Amino acid sequence: MSYPQQMVKQKLHPTVQLLLAEIEAYRNRAGIDRTNFGIQAMHDGNFIPRLESGRQPKYHTIDRVRAFINKRTKAVTRSSQPTRKSNVL
Repeated sequence: MSYPQQMVKQKLHPTVQLLLAEIEAYRNRAGIDRTNFGIQAMHDGNFIPRLESGRQPKYHTIDRVRAFINKRTKAVTRSSQPTRKSNVL
């Protein structure tokens, strides 16, 4: 049996698809590229390509990525909120 020359993109696990969508949404908001996200979140510049190639992350890896995204999202939200002036003299 011979395999086709073209690489057939395998179907990713739904959990990986969801994680990649969350990463993509964060990257778009934060304006960072794939490599920098991988370096900042996982100390691995090839993290996203590895997921896209079919690697199934462990649960603690998924939790770590989501914690990174949540922490950074909250930090940006807090810093972008205007400061409230007190009416107390």
